[in-house]
Amino acid sequence: MKIDAINFHPYKIFFKNEYANSKISIKERKGWIISISNGDMVGYGDASPLDEFSNESYEQAGYGIQGFKLAMDGIDDIDFEEALQLASAHGEMQPSVQFAIETALYDLQSKIDNISLYKFLNAKSLDTVKVCSYDEYLPAYDNMVIKIKITEINLLNQVEMIDRLIDKYDNKIRIRIDFNESLDLPRAIRFCKMIEGRPIDYIEQPLHREDFEDMYELSLHTEIPLAADEMISDIDSLDKALEAQCASVFILKPMLIGGISSLKEMIKLINSESKRCNISSLLESNIGRLAYLNLCSAFNLKEESGIATNVFFKNDICGFPKVKNGIITLKNKLGIGVNEINI
Repeated sequence: MKIDAINFHPYKIFFKNEYANSKISIKERKGWIISISNGDMVGYGDASPLDEFSNESYEQAGYGIQGFKLAMDGIDDIDFEEALQLASAHGEMQPSVQFAIETALYDLQSKIDNISLYKFLNAKSLDTVKVCSYDEYLPAYDNMVIKIKITEINLLNQVEMIDRLIDKYDNKIRIRIDFNESLDLPRAIRFCKMIEGRPIDYIEQPLHREDFEDMYELSLHTEIPLAADEMISDIDSLDKALEAQCASVFILKPMLIGGISSLKEMIKLINSESKRCNISSLLESNIGRLAYLNLCSAFNLKEESGIATNVFFKNDICGFPKVKNGIITLKNKLGIGVNEINI
């Protein structure tokens, strides 16, 4: 792989409305775009850590990418696998940095090979990817999967809100309820009892990320599937969650995991245990989301993934494919699917 230049730039994108969950309330997202060039071909990657979720800060991510750029100074030809190893070394403690650098390298290499990233990773990848919806942001369709964030602790109010949502769509939906670690075990048990019989796809991370035993205990009190999100950050935490039998659904955020090879290994392990799995956004730019789209296709994820979060933003640095009836059709574009960005 010949490399002519490595650059990185800060970016900022703004929400249409203030975004809130049980942990944060924000009006904008910021991150770093790394670009790795070979002639007219450019590979892009996004590093956008998020407070309360990521190990590293926005500033630390910038320093991490700068460190990789300095390490590559004077190297204009490098084996692709060696470049990935260097990316891993510089992003070992900063998953967003590792993910950004690896994405840029994979994007560039697949463009050099004149192929899409998803086909580069897997010749038998999916041509379509299912995504979940976010109520008012996407047109309704039958059996739509809607994800909602719980932002207050009054459980009765939340149940009433869920019932209004079910009525709005004439009971033709499945709902994913994300608590972002905001309940304790007694309240989680109570909530599950309160919503029994409703079309709930799963309840996502109701308890703290370290509460593996309590998540298992909760599963004994409800038939509603439980999803692990924040408690899954690497292969070790996944092993622990699987051993604890604390969830039947696993949600993976590449921006928090880091390497694409690690993500692939984790998905393989989840599949081997016959558990459900999907990829979810950390509210990054469309560069990150395009990478996720390719990964969902390449790793044959047939469950609705939470990657169409571009609907929350009023601006971005590049485009994102349209969603029709909960499905994105991939167009076999080179790399991750973008040639120009606007920063």
